[in-house]
Amino acid sequence: MNMTQDEALKFYEQHKEEFRQPEEIRLSEILVATKGDDQQQVADAQTRADGLLAEIRKGTKFEDVAKKSSEGPSAAQGGDLGYFKRGVLAKELEDKTFTMKAGDVSDPIRTRQGFVILKVVEHHEAGIPDYKEVEPRVQDAIYSDKIQPALRAYLTHLREDAYIDIKPGYVDTGASPNQTKPIETANKEANAKKLKKKKKMVLF
Repeated sequence: MNMTQDEALKFYEQHKEEFRQPEEIRLSEILVATKGDDQQQVADAQTRADGLLAEIRKGTKFEDVAKKSSEGPSAAQGGDLGYFKRGVLAKELEDKTFTMKAGDVSDPIRTRQGFVILKVVEHHEAGIPDYKEVEPRVQDAIYSDKIQPALRAYLTHLREDAYIDIKPGYVDTGASPNQTKPIETANKEANAKKLKKKKKMVLF
C-alpha cells in the first residue's frame, strides 16, 4: 500500500486532537545501591556514583554504563524506565527531572535504594505535538485504516480466481458475486461411476 506525505499531513491536520498529550518524560537510571545507613558504605556508594557520572561526562554512553554498572532491575535494558507523567514520581525526582531537557543527565540523587543517576531520554510538553514527533503514529493510523479494505479486496480477488463450493447448511459470509462454483459434468459423473465400480471389483 502506498502512502504519500501529503496524505499523512492531511490526516494529521484532521485528527490533531487525537494526538493531544499531557507533559511526560522518558527516563533511564543508573543505580548504585546501599544497604542500611552505614556511613562508610554510603560514602563509598556516593564515590562510585560520582565516578560513573564522570565516565558519562567524558563521553561514555549512558546506556553502556547502565548495562555494566547499574544495580537496578532496568540494567539489562540500558537503564530504561519508560514514560512518566506528572504526579507519578516522588516529588523530589519530579521537581528535578521535569526541569531537564531531553539528553540531560542528573547528578547522583540520594534515595532509599541508594544513589541514582537519571537521564531524561525524551521530554514531551503538554499539548498537541508537532507532526514530526508523531509521524510514526500517523503512518500507523493510516495503515490501519487501509489494511482492512485492502485485505478484503485481496481475499475477494483470490476467491474470484478459485473454484469454491459451499455445501448445504453452511453460509458463506465472505462470498463475492463474481466467484465461480465448480460445475459437475455428465462425463465426470460417468467417470466417477466407473472408478467406483472398479474399486468395488478390486475390493471383492
